[in-house]
Order: sequence, then C-alpha cells, then structure tokens
Amino acid sequence: MVKLAAFNSPALVPAKAFTHALAVEGAQRWVFVSGQVAIDSAGQVIAPGDLFLQLELTLQNLGHALNAAGASFKNLVKVTIFVVDLDPADLAKIREVRSQYLPQDPPIAITLVGVAQLAFPGLRIEIEGTAAL
Repeated sequence: MVKLAAFNSPALVPAKAFTHALAVEGAQRWVFVSGQVAIDSAGQVIAPGDLFLQLELTLQNLGHALNAAGASFKNLVKVTIFVVDLDPADLAKIREVRSQYLPQDPPIAITLVGVAQLAFPGLRIEIEGTAAL
C-alpha cells in the first residue's frame, strides 16, 4: 500500500493550490518537490530579473521544501530547471552554482529548459525535484 504525505515548510510562501513537497511511502519513499522559485515566505519575488541571485535563492528554497519532507539535497535523483530567456552563455555559471547544492557523485539526472515566462513577473528560474529515500 502506498501512502502520500504533503509537506510545506514555514520558510516558503504558503501553498494554496499545490504542495511544496509530496512524499510517497511504500517499499521506498519518494519525495516530489513542486517548482521552487525566488519568492520569500511572504510571497514577494526576490531580486527580480537577476538570474544568478535567483538561482541561489531558488536552490535554497528547494532545500527548505526537501527538509520539510525529511529529505535533503543528497536524496535528489532528478531536477528540472526552467529558465526564462535562457542564454547558452549562462550555462557554465548555472552549472557552477547548482553543483554547490546538487549531488555530484554520481551526478543526478538534470533537465534544463528555456521558457518564455514563469508564473510571476520578475522570476527568471524555477526548479522542481524528485528525491528517493
């Protein structure tokens, strides 16, 4: 039998129509983290338009969501990164910053997608993740 459990960290904006992290428990526990962005717990976009500062803040928010579900970055097996107006010249810096947070041994599965826009004006990046415990 599979059990679902929803987790929302008080460090993140309150979830209204979604869950920040959803754990699936059975033979193995899975945690699915909704897309995280550079929004503070009050719902304000931080550093509008600044891709690299938002990347750091988004990864920190991903960590908050993981922690709320009893997971951490070391449990991640897959992330998808959405970037508004993705410029190939930014890829090296994106890799450098994300490597400070995401498992490297072995490297996890990562998908990077360029998009036209995200849910709120000023957001440049969103990251969702899947963790296995």
